[in-house]
Amino acid sequence: MVATRSKEGAQILNLDQDTPVRVRYHAEGAANVVFTITSRRGVGSQDDDYGPSGSTTNDGIPRIDVRLKGKLLRLRKDVPSVTPVLDSHRHYENHIEPLFPAESLVEQLLCNITPEFVRKCNVALRTEEEPLMKRPTKRHGVNLSETEPHGLLITDMTCDDKHASTEFKPKWLAQSPSAPLGSKRCRTCALRAMRDVKSNAKLAQFRRDSADFCPLTLVSGDEDVIRPSLEPILLKSIGAPLNILRFVDLTLPYFQNLHLFRILRDLQVEKDPHGILEVDSSNIDFMTAMALRDCTFFLKIPNQDDKGSARIEARLGDLDLKTPDGGKGEYWKKTEQQLIDEGWYTATEKTPAPKGRCLCLLSRNQEYYTD
Repeated sequence: MVATRSKEGAQILNLDQDTPVRVRYHAEGAANVVFTITSRRGVGSQDDDYGPSGSTTNDGIPRIDVRLKGKLLRLRKDVPSVTPVLDSHRHYENHIEPLFPAESLVEQLLCNITPEFVRKCNVALRTEEEPLMKRPTKRHGVNLSETEPHGLLITDMTCDDKHASTEFKPKWLAQSPSAPLGSKRCRTCALRAMRDVKSNAKLAQFRRDSADFCPLTLVSGDEDVIRPSLEPILLKSIGAPLNILRFVDLTLPYFQNLHLFRILRDLQVEKDPHGILEVDSSNIDFMTAMALRDCTFFLKIPNQDDKGSARIEARLGDLDLKTPDGGKGEYWKKTEQQLIDEGWYTATEKTPAPKGRCLCLLSRNQEYYTD
C-alpha cells in the first residue's frame, strides 16, 4: 500500500525517476542507508533551488520541493526481517512522537518512492564501493529494497559552517529489570564486557570508540562523572585532540542539565518495568522500550569561529519499531539469560573482561584500570 497523505492530511511527497534531484551517499546502518538530497546543482544548493514543481532558477536549474530543504533521505535496505517503512513510521507517529517535545526529535516525513528512483539510489550506493570511496567494506553488496514504496525525509543534523556534529547511541540509561541484585555492571557495560571476551580480548583491550562509556553517567548530573564519557564521544567525530577539551567544556554544562536523557531513561523504565524474561516480546510497550534503547542522539555544537549566535542543538532519531520477528525476540531473551548465568552483570565471569575499558558507574568505587 502506498500512502498518499500524512497523518495530518498533507499530501505526501513523491520521488521518482523524473524528480530533479541529486542523491549522494552519506551513511548507513544495518537496516537503512541515508543520502544527502539536493538540486542538480549539488553541493552548495541555494535557497532559490527550492520552489514550485516545474519552475527553474535564474540559471536554468529545475527547482525542487521545499520540503527537501534541510533534510536527508533514509531508505530501507533489502535485508530480511526489516520492518516496512510505513509500519515503522505509523508506530513512530502513534507511540514515540507523543512522548517527546517536537524540538527534541529528528523530524521524519514519509515520502513515496518508485522502483526507478530506488535503482538510481542503488547506482549511487554501488559507486561508493569503489576504491577510496566511503562505503564500509562490510556493507558491500547489500542494496536498497526496490519493492519498498516508502522512504523517510529526516532532519539534517550533520555539521555546517557554524557547527561541529556528533552522534551516538545512549543505549540503556537504566539498569535491566532482569539484572541480579548487587550487579556491578549495567546492561550496556555487561554486554560490552561479554562481547570483548568472546570476540578478541587482546584487540578489545585497546579498542576505543564512542561506545566506550557507561550510559548511566549521562543521567548522573555529576560533572566529574559525565566529563570522562564526553571525551570518547566527541573524539570520534570531531577528531582533533586539541579541540576536544574546548568542546567538552562547552557541552558539559549542557549535559549536566539535559532533561532529554532523563526523560528517555524514565520512558525506558515505564515501557518495560519487568524485563525481557518476564514479558511477551510482541507487547507494544516492550517494543517501544527496545526502540528507546536503540535510538541515536544527534548533537550540533557551535564551532570555534562562532561568536555565540549558534546554539547547541540536540535531537533523538532512529526510533524505529523493534519487533521480535526474525528471531530477534529469542535473541534478546537468550542474551539476557547469558548475561545473568555467566556472571557478566555481577562481574564474576570465568574469563575476566579486558582491562583498560571504562568502568561501569555501578562499580566506580573500585579501581579503574588503565593498562
